[in-house]
Amino acid sequence: MKIVVLSTFDITPVRDGGQTRYLSVYKNVAKEHDVTLIAYDYRQSAHIRRYKLAERFDVIVFPAAEGDLHHFWHILEKTRRLAHDILCIREYHLTDEFVREARQIIGAADVVISSHPYFALLGFGFAKRNAIKIYESFNVEYDIKEQHFRGGLGESQIVSFQDTVYYAERMACREAHFVTAVSESDADRMAALYDVPRSIVSVAPNGVDCSRYPVWDEASRAELRSKLQIGDKALAVFLGSGYGPNVESYIKSRELLAQAGFDGAVALIGSIAQADRTGWVEVPFDELWFDFVEEDLKIALLSSADFALQLLFSGGGTNLKLFDYMAAGCLIVANEFGARGVAAEGWYVAAQNESDLRALLQSRIWETDRGAEIRAKARTIAHEQFDWAIIAKRITSLFGSRLDIEPSSSDVTRLPANSSAAPAERAAKAEFDAFDLVDRAS
Repeated sequence: MKIVVLSTFDITPVRDGGQTRYLSVYKNVAKEHDVTLIAYDYRQSAHIRRYKLAERFDVIVFPAAEGDLHHFWHILEKTRRLAHDILCIREYHLTDEFVREARQIIGAADVVISSHPYFALLGFGFAKRNAIKIYESFNVEYDIKEQHFRGGLGESQIVSFQDTVYYAERMACREAHFVTAVSESDADRMAALYDVPRSIVSVAPNGVDCSRYPVWDEASRAELRSKLQIGDKALAVFLGSGYGPNVESYIKSRELLAQAGFDGAVALIGSIAQADRTGWVEVPFDELWFDFVEEDLKIALLSSADFALQLLFSGGGTNLKLFDYMAAGCLIVANEFGARGVAAEGWYVAAQNESDLRALLQSRIWETDRGAEIRAKARTIAHEQFDWAIIAKRITSLFGSRLDIEPSSSDVTRLPANSSAAPAERAAKAEFDAFDLVDRAS
């Protein structure tokens, strides 16, 4: 079958969890199907980038139009927040090349997948009548964007963007034949928020390539720790981007570690190293900042750490790093929010507060038989439930039969610009405006 996937950003080089998911899921899907991923990226230079990630996996990245770029930077200056993906819904004009090629590829596809809701209207609007339409959510975007814009400038602009995301995601859920979510809680939230049957929302969680995580022996672990020059100190690890909830997670984690008397070292991997650390308090332990690293070094650090920090306080879905920790056999220290998305017990050490953290540090649980059992349980769960090959099969199971379903009609009503109507009433205007985008591109 021919599969087309729509994105608002290029997926290589891989720098974050979203790119990891695209690459990992669709390389597996491409073992049996022809996959084309189309992206419209403000970071791309003036030329169209075309490349292959596998024999049957093609990526086409279109640069944003000059006018769209000007609009992107204007909004960034006005709000102090990135809004490229939202602008793709109805404010960008797009380029003729992007629209022409997207329409051709989408029109020939058997399955049209909008990963994130931002190009759902374009993709579903160009899809042929009997194509399978899937909204693949990475989070509940409305909730994530509410967090993203919190504290930004230009209140009226931000409210407008939040409304736009709400209506675009609602449309994606209602127009799609199938919706996927990365956790049961996200699936429940999506169904309730957008009033769609829970039966059409299936869970395709985040995952990990377990084959990349062999079991490390003590000699290899000791060798790496020697190179890090940490001696007998306990080594914690934190893997994360500079995304707001990740930064918040580590700021609070380091405060708890300091209060609990931790005097070891923390290895931080990923673009969190680029976060603004102004105002961060001094801590009594070492922090080893690695920024982006080669995959082999990341795996070595995770496999050699005594424990991984999974103390989360905001965000949605499940964290990709959680499954890296599990596959590496790293002892996971998590609070209730950080452990969400895994329906099993005995795979992590619970730490809800400073007292819990102090107790596990004093016990040095990572050196005990119980710690070894917990690590082994987590690794087994990763292999059995969260390998990317398994996740990909959950998505391809939705391709099982060609559908002969007419697209559902949307009840749209035009409202005046800058309407103060309640969100439920403003839905019609946003959806109508978005359909205008498809008409304009036709």
